[in-house]
Amino acid sequence: MDASAFDSPGVGDARDDLEQAMLHLPPGARRDLGRLITRIDEEFERRTLPEPNYNEWAATRWWWTRMRER
Repeated sequence: MDASAFDSPGVGDARDDLEQAMLHLPPGARRDLGRLITRIDEEFERRTLPEPNYNEWAATRWWWTRMRER
């Protein structure tokens, strides 16, 4: 089997972790991190293209629907 067939942790996994962390932060820290995440998301969206064959489960987590360099 080709090694490229295996997914490794990447942007989607890290972004999921940030989303989870946001749920456990106090309001002030949540706002601060949220502003930083917004800027990161905007840059990530600018540098990537929509994935034409994304899984429907990723619809609520748009960062999984972007094509990344493989």
